[in-house]
Amino acid sequence: MSLVDHDSWDIEYEGCERLRHQLLVQLNQRRQHETSPNSTEYVKLTGSIHSGLEQLNKDVSHLKVVLDNAITWETSPESELQQRRIDWDKLTSELRVITTQFNTSTRADQAALSSSSVWQNAGPSNPTPNRNLDAESMKRLQTEMLENQNRGLEVLSATIGRQRELATVLGNEVEDQNNILDNLSNTMDRVESGVQRDTRSIGQINRTDSTCGYWLVIIALFVAIIIVLLV
Repeated sequence: MSLVDHDSWDIEYEGCERLRHQLLVQLNQRRQHETSPNSTEYVKLTGSIHSGLEQLNKDVSHLKVVLDNAITWETSPESELQQRRIDWDKLTSELRVITTQFNTSTRADQAALSSSSVWQNAGPSNPTPNRNLDAESMKRLQTEMLENQNRGLEVLSATIGRQRELATVLGNEVEDQNNILDNLSNTMDRVESGVQRDTRSIGQINRTDSTCGYWLVIIALFVAIIIVLLV
């Protein structure tokens, strides 16, 4: 069984990119309503962008965890891991830019709204239908924010599930590798025992051959002495 060669980086990175692009589109749409920050569309876009930024921050943070796991377990080639580091740094920088743009424009719009409210307070009070409209807009905004948070939790749950599956596969792989190492160790022990046994047998054969040679020399000398005496 080969080592795990995949992770959830590509899926989660594509999700972050889609969310980043969606936030840029919403920021552009929001700029078109800057002249009427009390409008329903402006409030709706503001809430959606705020919720999206929170979700993107969480996704980018979790993406760093996935990258760290890939680096720790070396599940991808070094060149690919290096490219992922670059992509993560770029995504983080773009997230900071979007956050800065959103916060800056929001503060400017709030300042303009406060200035406008001062003049409105000097005149007649706002009619009741407008207050009802604002309340309905806030309810819709809160509902959409809850739905976005629920979707974010579902994505996070799916990501944790993929990480759990990856950890399980990796644990099984480590166990298999340990079994292979145990079998190899047992085989090496048997081979070593066989080599030692064969070495002892060869030593005994060498000693036997040396003794036979000595007896042949003694017999030859004995025969030579008898021949000399007889002659």
